[in-house]
Amino acid sequence: MAKKQAEPEGRPTKYDPSIHLGIIRKLAERGLTEEEMAKVLVIATSTLSLWKVEHPEFSEAMMEGKQNPIRNVEDALYRLCKGYTYHEDGNERTKHPDVRAIQFYLKNVAPDKWRDKQDVNITGEVNLHFDKEDEGL
Repeated sequence: MAKKQAEPEGRPTKYDPSIHLGIIRKLAERGLTEEEMAKVLVIATSTLSLWKVEHPEFSEAMMEGKQNPIRNVEDALYRLCKGYTYHEDGNERTKHPDVRAIQFYLKNVAPDKWRDKQDVNITGEVNLHFDKEDEGL
């Protein structure tokens, strides 16, 4: 009995790590959604999802790209919290610390100390005494 060869399933992949890793990293850095990334790559969103599963390096490149803008925003937020000096029109200017930025930062990095809502637990007993005239209520 002759051994049957496996037939290839579907079309061959368009995935090329030498091309797609750099592109996906840049698209993620720009904040594109996965749907937008798929359009730029001229593939279906389902194909993009499949590439993330089948090619770990592709998924890693996407995650790395997403981290750069996050780091930039974190740095900007931290600078707002501290205040900073900058030059504009040849003059040195000072940006003083931004109270709202400080509040936002602290509420997120130390929520147990800086959240608006405080949990208060009250324990003890409550004893109720009714007079005869209150029985009808």
